[in-house]
Amino acid sequence: MNIHVFIVDSKTLKSHLEYMFAGTGATDKKFPFLQDAKAYCHHSTERNLVGMIADISRIRPKDKVIFYLQASEGKQGRFFGVFEVESFSFFDENDEKNYLANQLGKGLALRVRIKPDNVYQYGVTEREALDELTGIEKPYQLCWSMIYRKLKGNRGCTMITEYEFNALNMKLHVKNKGKILKNTGFTFDDNEKRIINTDINKNYIGRQNSLDIQPRLIYKAEKNNSFETHLQALIMQKFDSAPLKDKLLTLKNGSAWIGNEVSCGVGMQRIDIMIIENDASEFHLRIIELKDEKPVNNIIDEQLPWYLKWTMQYVVPNLLYDGKKVIIHPCIIAKHTNDESIINKIKTKQMINVNICDVRVDNTEFIAFEINNESIEFNKIL
Repeated sequence: MNIHVFIVDSKTLKSHLEYMFAGTGATDKKFPFLQDAKAYCHHSTERNLVGMIADISRIRPKDKVIFYLQASEGKQGRFFGVFEVESFSFFDENDEKNYLANQLGKGLALRVRIKPDNVYQYGVTEREALDELTGIEKPYQLCWSMIYRKLKGNRGCTMITEYEFNALNMKLHVKNKGKILKNTGFTFDDNEKRIINTDINKNYIGRQNSLDIQPRLIYKAEKNNSFETHLQALIMQKFDSAPLKDKLLTLKNGSAWIGNEVSCGVGMQRIDIMIIENDASEFHLRIIELKDEKPVNNIIDEQLPWYLKWTMQYVVPNLLYDGKKVIIHPCIIAKHTNDESIINKIKTKQMINVNICDVRVDNTEFIAFEINNESIEFNKIL
């Protein structure tokens, strides 16, 4: 199960609640390349837009959604929830037909449909969720996913870990004394800053077009343009289906959490993709570095070792609570190479020394891709 936090204001939250959807986007920016793979889009604009596509593409039905209402008029930001995802992510272009654009005050072209899970009337304030240290004994127990997001001030759809969600959900439960709203209609009372029930049910009838990024990725690759963000979006869209599923997921009957652009420091360091799987006896963490070119020494010497060190300090301790084993898989996904020296370095480099019982770091994996005849193929080399 994944948990996703959508950033909203009081106007967009009201529409989200009334029509039961969650959306993100870049105000009035359009996504021409989703309808025509050869369409022009300025490279920096496109990189930003495709990053948003990657964010929302990780969402799957039955995931959970929390809304973060941004601070305004001197009032703190608040977390509201909980909702359950009812659809895969979809696309509604920012044109004159964009559904609910006038009510929202912006396009929000990237969306998912949701339904009530356990919806609480009152939200947990930002201070209560992120700054309150009662019960916090170690730094790894803080909600770092949202703290990093606040420090960097970006991403309209942010994932949080299951541990972070459980802590936030408990605070919502306590704040509302366990009282859950009826699963009828909902709207937002901006004066009281609370979710309330309504008898008016509004059906979502907007366009639900495909977010498939593969045609654009292939076009960019054929033009020798950068496509690393596109590669991340593609993996978010296809990580749990063949052929990637067998290469990226270890457990056949476990559950999987996936995150992209996982912040791992107060600087700009980010893990491209992190996957956490678990079953009755084990956790498997896959720490993935992506490249749209052939693998280079910097990945092996600097990037992956730091990602592993951060993971050991801030993620692994929250997984050791019930005696399960934790197996970490460093992984590189990059363009195919015949350079035996770099392949051998990936194979033999010891990324980190681990002295924690029940924690093991396996050898680094190398998954190579090749683009031919309008398709992309992934092969596990190591």
